[in-house]
Amino acid sequence: MREPVFTEVLKILDGKFYNLRFHLERIFRTSTAFYPEPVHIDLSESDIPPEYRKGIVKCRITYSGHVTGVEYRHYRFRTVRRLKLVADDTIDYAFKYADRRDIDTLFSQRRDCDDILIVKNGCITDTSFSNVVFENSSGLYTPASFLLAGVKRRSLLEQGVIREKEIKAEDVRSYSKLYIINAMTDIGDNISVDTSNLV
Repeated sequence: MREPVFTEVLKILDGKFYNLRFHLERIFRTSTAFYPEPVHIDLSESDIPPEYRKGIVKCRITYSGHVTGVEYRHYRFRTVRRLKLVADDTIDYAFKYADRRDIDTLFSQRRDCDDILIVKNGCITDTSFSNVVFENSSGLYTPASFLLAGVKRRSLLEQGVIREKEIKAEDVRSYSKLYIINAMTDIGDNISVDTSNLV
């Protein structure tokens, strides 16, 4: 049986890692769940190639029982204007697997939308590549029924910027806006969709 392969994506801004501790903790948790020994990786900002020390850079780590790759590339925010709600009650993405075939299958159902918003057992979870945060007059809320426990999501919860709440598919119209959040994207980047554009 082949070992599962996992990825971790970190944001680098002007040569500095963001939320590094949370990423290393997730690598530790994931690797100890699947392998006899935890995977250790020493990430030093001095190891960032000089050409990737300015601007926003995506660092992608691939690992199984050991680190198999570290890649860097300059990052540009995605454009997301419309999301297609797609239901799947069996999908499981509790760990950040490199194999995304199940998510890709759902993504292929997006039709003329930019991405999907996955509904599991009637509850809102994530898009194909991010956690989400909903906004209404009472504040900012992230679904309690997420698929992947994202690092940015954890950071915003610990800071008290967002709160966790069960959000069902029929509840989305009670919010005005949905924000995309992940390791590379914060609420302040305003990668967002009006809930009228949830299809």
